[in-house]
Amino acid sequence: MIMDENRQITLEEVETEIQRELKMPEAEGYEPPARAYENENPSRKPFRLKNFDSPRDKEMAVFTHAKKLSEYIFVITEKSPKKFRWSIISRLQNSSVEIVENLYRANFEREEETRIAFQKSAAVGLKLLDFYTETARKKQAITIRQTEIIARQILETTKLLNGWVKSTKRK
Repeated sequence: MIMDENRQITLEEVETEIQRELKMPEAEGYEPPARAYENENPSRKPFRLKNFDSPRDKEMAVFTHAKKLSEYIFVITEKSPKKFRWSIISRLQNSSVEIVENLYRANFEREEETRIAFQKSAAVGLKLLDFYTETARKKQAITIRQTEIIARQILETTKLLNGWVKSTKRK
């Protein structure tokens, strides 16, 4: 991923940017609209994303990061140019979902070899996601800032996944 080399952003800034894109109330400076759906059908309320980090949620951090990454990708690609929606954007979205899917499959697998195979599939999916993100940026389907946020999330998810793989191999 290409990022601005002159400016380093922290993980907290990445989280704030993700929350702002996802329109989560926790985002700094975000004020929810009073009634954003006034002119629309009054029986339908706007969709609200719930934060994955609730105290009841005992998932591993790698799952939480992968889910946030996937949600972020779906939100930012909603407004992508139509000419890319059935090519690079669909691959970007599908790849993000496949990563989460492979993580869940690895978590439910008891055999070490099969678990490692699913973990490797998730790692390959992260590399592919990085490629698709860069391609989408080059085609101007997503912005440089969005590319940077995705790159940070991919890096963090990869670190967590590598830690899980190491702990699996030690057992």
